[in-house]
Amino acid sequence: MTAVDGPLQLPDPRPVDPKAYARAQDRLNQLTKPVGSLGLLEPILCDLAAIQGRAIPSVRRPRFLLFAADHGVASNRSISRYGQHVTEEMVVNIAMGTSVSSVMARNMGVALDVYDVGVLRKPRHPRVHVEKVGLGTADFTYGPAMTKEQCGQALANGMKAALRAVEEHGMDLLILGEMGIGNTTAASALAAWLLDLGAQEVVGPGTGIADEAVASKRDAVERACALWQSASQAYEPDSDAYWLAGMAQLGGFELAAMAGAILQASASGVAVLLDGLLAGVCALWATRMRPQTSAYLIAGHRSPEPAHGRILSALGKTPLLDMGLRVGEGTGAMMAWPLIKAGCEIMAETATFADARVSNPFAADLSSDEGHLALNDTDTRREMPPVAVDFDDAERKAVYKAIAARRDVRVFLPDPVPVTVVRRILEAGHQGPSVGYMQPWNFIAIRDKQLLAELAELVERERVRAGEKFPDEQRDYYLRLKVEGLREAPWTICVTNDPTRGGPVVLGRNTIPETDLMSTACAIENMWLAARAEGIGMGWVSMYEKEDLRTLLGIPEHIDPVALLSLGYTPHFADEPILQRVGWRNRIDIDDIVFFNGWAKPWKGDIR
Repeated sequence: MTAVDGPLQLPDPRPVDPKAYARAQDRLNQLTKPVGSLGLLEPILCDLAAIQGRAIPSVRRPRFLLFAADHGVASNRSISRYGQHVTEEMVVNIAMGTSVSSVMARNMGVALDVYDVGVLRKPRHPRVHVEKVGLGTADFTYGPAMTKEQCGQALANGMKAALRAVEEHGMDLLILGEMGIGNTTAASALAAWLLDLGAQEVVGPGTGIADEAVASKRDAVERACALWQSASQAYEPDSDAYWLAGMAQLGGFELAAMAGAILQASASGVAVLLDGLLAGVCALWATRMRPQTSAYLIAGHRSPEPAHGRILSALGKTPLLDMGLRVGEGTGAMMAWPLIKAGCEIMAETATFADARVSNPFAADLSSDEGHLALNDTDTRREMPPVAVDFDDAERKAVYKAIAARRDVRVFLPDPVPVTVVRRILEAGHQGPSVGYMQPWNFIAIRDKQLLAELAELVERERVRAGEKFPDEQRDYYLRLKVEGLREAPWTICVTNDPTRGGPVVLGRNTIPETDLMSTACAIENMWLAARAEGIGMGWVSMYEKEDLRTLLGIPEHIDPVALLSLGYTPHFADEPILQRVGWRNRIDIDDIVFFNGWAKPWKGDIR
């Protein structure tokens, strides 16, 4: 874990998984499309797979972090078409949702967090996170833009913002944006230093300034880089202190914050979708600090700024878009985001040639060792599943808790169960799986007291008859057990099974006709788990003559009444099944019932 509240500790990126990259490439090759036909998107999807450690990557919670600050160089030089007051005004515009970037984020379903890390004025909007390092940087043509302490705090602010997005919101893709009048001048100076280029090669028109302003901007970059050239002699080249001092000398509060966010995202195993020059130069600086960060970077677009293409080349990244965009604010990254989303959906939902039973004309080309990757025993024990898991830890634990805590309840309180709750339980049953999607079940919801009493009489008669079949030593014991609660429970659901539903031919049922009954049993289990999650007790009553039940409830002759399910609040859910608690029978050890690759062949591994 990165420490960002004490002395600054810059994190190391989490290692990526090359096996996941290979498996993702293999899947892309097997999809019903020409090999490599998704172009630039394919290596990016494989990079995502390696980052996430799964063969099929998924991005469900992208988050857009935008950092804003002012620059001292803009207060003394004509390097922009806009005055410094525009920074605060645009931050408010972004927070209101009426800027290009925030309109895109809202319409693309991406959450946006705006951070003021150094705007001269306090933004007049409550949704802006105000975490100022200072009121704009100093003019870097006269000295360092920031003190080393300020640079460290700006980095820490960006790291904390990214860490918050991961821990509180489950961010799985970081999209970066910025706002700050004069920041392309600072970014150009950083690019000149990091790429060892002259100002003439990196300075562009930014927001569309005239030639005279470009010359002033170029002069500012030359002066700032000359000062850093002299100051840098005090540092060991390529040391952390050297890179930090360079950022402090030439950068800006929002640039350092973006660099910190990139470092933290890579340490948290989260990919970063880059925008243009500003995000690109921050990413380049981050890779100089921590080279492995490069594996987490995705180039959203190419900016017309001359330095950006050189930055992308240094990073070894090919941009998804090259549209001449120069809006800034993260808009290029936002335009690229739907391509990433579409790529993940293609990976997950497109059929393979084998799945679609389509002849694969590329099979011969994929028959080498680099083609289809067979899973082995070690693959099945991967730390990460091959696909994204829809349930977080708490949700997953809740499912297993409902399964383990489900009980066949016989003791009920007379308190009414709301109809809305009963409806939810019935809907859970109706969502049960069924062979051929035949859905053979019906549910008769009963709460008429007279009818429930008549049902109880039918069950009691059969309970006594059933007791006669047990040996003498078990008969009395059995007859003392409470096996139903029809009289006490406020609701009883009669679940029926219709073997004719779906017609004479049902998909998947030609050799095992009783799959209709199996399907209905699945619906009942769904209801049982839903009831347990609702805090409702449910008891399955199966002692009755079907003809008696058909007559009492008016059920057609061809319909089987499968179960009577009593529903109601219960004073206590037992820690163990009732028949185990009373000593009737114990749960069989799982090792005695699980075989491996054939009947009675013991499982050699640990399945607990």
